[in-house]
Amino acid sequence: MAKRKSSTSGWLLAVLITLGLLAQAIEKYWPLVLTIGVFALIFWLGSIFRAKHQASIKYHTPRKRTRSSRRNEFASLDDSPASGTHSISPSKLSKNSEKFWVAPGANRSIQDYELGDMIYFGTGLAGNSGTIIEPSLIDPKLRINTKGADYTVRQLNYWPSYTQASPEARNAYLKWLAQGRDDPKADIGYVFLYFYGLERRALVDSFASQQAQNELAAIEHEVHRLLSVYSDNSSFYHYASSFRDWLMLRRGSLSCSVDPPALDEQSGLTLTHRYCLGKFALSKTPLPAPWAFTWLMGDPTSRLRTPAKRCPDIFRRAFLYQYNLDHGEGLKLPINKTRLKITHYPGNRDLYDTEMTSLTLEQPDVTILSSQLKKLQATANICMAQIDSYSRYIGRNPDHAEYADALVELPFLLWPPATQQPIAKLAYTLRTAGKPMATSFEKFQSLFPKWEAITRKKYQGLTQVLSEAKLGIEPDLAFGGTLPKLDAKVVLFNDDNIASHPNATPEYTAAALTIRLAVSVSAADGNIGTEEQNLLEHQLEDWMHLNLSHRRRLQAHMRWLIADPPPLRNLKKHIENLSPHARESIGEFIVDVAKADDQVTPDEVKLLEKIYKLLDLEVQGLYNKLHTTTQGPVTLRPAGNRATGHTIPPQPATTVPAKPSDELDMERIAALHVESQKVSAILSELFLETVSESEPEPEPIPSEDDEIDTRDSLLGLDAAHSDLTRKLLTRTEWSRDEIEELAVDHDMLLDGALETINEAAFDAHDMPLTEGDDPIEINQEIIEELTA
Repeated sequence: MAKRKSSTSGWLLAVLITLGLLAQAIEKYWPLVLTIGVFALIFWLGSIFRAKHQASIKYHTPRKRTRSSRRNEFASLDDSPASGTHSISPSKLSKNSEKFWVAPGANRSIQDYELGDMIYFGTGLAGNSGTIIEPSLIDPKLRINTKGADYTVRQLNYWPSYTQASPEARNAYLKWLAQGRDDPKADIGYVFLYFYGLERRALVDSFASQQAQNELAAIEHEVHRLLSVYSDNSSFYHYASSFRDWLMLRRGSLSCSVDPPALDEQSGLTLTHRYCLGKFALSKTPLPAPWAFTWLMGDPTSRLRTPAKRCPDIFRRAFLYQYNLDHGEGLKLPINKTRLKITHYPGNRDLYDTEMTSLTLEQPDVTILSSQLKKLQATANICMAQIDSYSRYIGRNPDHAEYADALVELPFLLWPPATQQPIAKLAYTLRTAGKPMATSFEKFQSLFPKWEAITRKKYQGLTQVLSEAKLGIEPDLAFGGTLPKLDAKVVLFNDDNIASHPNATPEYTAAALTIRLAVSVSAADGNIGTEEQNLLEHQLEDWMHLNLSHRRRLQAHMRWLIADPPPLRNLKKHIENLSPHARESIGEFIVDVAKADDQVTPDEVKLLEKIYKLLDLEVQGLYNKLHTTTQGPVTLRPAGNRATGHTIPPQPATTVPAKPSDELDMERIAALHVESQKVSAILSELFLETVSESEPEPEPIPSEDDEIDTRDSLLGLDAAHSDLTRKLLTRTEWSRDEIEELAVDHDMLLDGALETINEAAFDAHDMPLTEGDDPIEINQEIIEELTA
């Protein structure tokens, strides 16, 4: 007893001494003690505030993560019950999901809410991990607050869970379910919560339950429906579209049709596109033009400039036509090693360790190859060049897309069918008639949509369009013509080979000027008779040194001249300035042309006499030339009128017999070719006409949207590494063999290429693009920044 008492006394004494020393310290160092107390109080209040703030965090759209980062997040999250919940020991949770699943067509209700089907309903269903309650499980025993029924307000945590939700959030979720699950204004957290249950049923239950497997079609249909309503949310679109593709591959519901399905507005090529392109490769079937166009438009590495974006319908028509020209029946796609693969990373955090989220189909994924896409890109480049001028015009005049001013900037085959029809009908009429047709320019314009103004440049565009429709027009600026006025005459003609002869040759120019000279002389008396017209037409047929296309144009040109003959007085002024040698050259040439068929009729001689007089040349010189070259006598005047007529004496006996008219004297034609070049230069000065300077063409307005798509460069990389990076971004995970094939396709060594790409990613975002060695995961954290 004494010992115990002594021990107690010692303890009390020590306490008293300590308190005494503490009191002395406080008295002596009270400022320091006060400061430490204030800091301790601030730290304590801060910890309370942080705890309350964490409890009040609302749901927000999760960022895309790799599998490893999601596991870490899952392990760090707290699953403690929220208010209005009850705790269930993990050992008492049920793993038999069939008891909780509400099959398609069935129904469950809570209070006044008819919830419908395809949900988990009941108490105590374990999540896939077995340690928590299934997040999507609707427990009817949990309290709901009917005052919180606004599902457009965000009330759920980062990872939504019905059990962890507040009573107000539960009530809002039940209301969204009961009202059809299709209100686009609903907070995306409620959509995700419902989506978690669909994922669980497909990714887990369908591998253990035949009933669940039979429901995959209904689940796929429901996911399609949800995407049609909520695809504007990028996070939900990412998870739901990936899940949809997984379901289609799991069910084998992929199928191909003649026409490719529409591209996805966000991802471009869908699983169906990739599947069907692989089928074309396996069957060795040529790739049809519509499928080739869809591949081009949906591939992330395609380079489309402004014309393709501003005029998508016209670009499509151009591509389909050009593709058939370039590739005939279509490209034959190679069978590559990379298989078609889908890896779905679930939105439900409790399903991260599910083994069956990756599916591979034993057929090639040809979309990873750049060799075929390069061929499609080459075709696209031709088409963008074809419509570039039209695109620029529309960029400056967005309301004039259907004006003729805009259409003449396009190839004729790209015109809308309704505007093509009048021109095609005109071409048919002229082809059937077999001769040119004269009409007023104003009437001809009425065949087209509205014109804003016709300038020289637009008129040139019009003649180009007509040539593509196998039509020609006189006057034509490319053949020395002038821009016609509205009330002036134009002559239209058919020529199937007109596109092969787009410009005038020296032979044509000399012949056209000769015809013009002849028409001017013939019209000097105020009228061109029928005989003179027939004479000129027959002369055109005999000019065999001209090709058939140019002879047809000359016929139309002559009709145009006769309709409005050039005044002779203007010719006289120009002729006065010609040297005697130049006049003599013209005289010799027109005689040679007249004698090309070895025959000169009296009517031809009359016309030649008029031209010689106009040129102030001796008519006797004309007779001498005729006598020298003619293979027989020619009557210069009818026999009954000898007062003013002359005859050429009979030819000498040594003259070579005349050739049949259907045989061509090639030496004579060759001589005419040479003479044409000399005489055309002389004759052209007789008909010089100044071009009006009152029609200046507007200068093109530079525009940023005419530049090449900014997608050409990614992360500051060159084109090849940028293309490889875009291919990598189309998946979340690749095997090393698959990326090896990609690198070889881009003529690169894999390790060097990945090092270059990851260094660029580090410079831009302080993290690499790829992680791991085999498989190689794509870092989803920076995808949004890279693809923005």
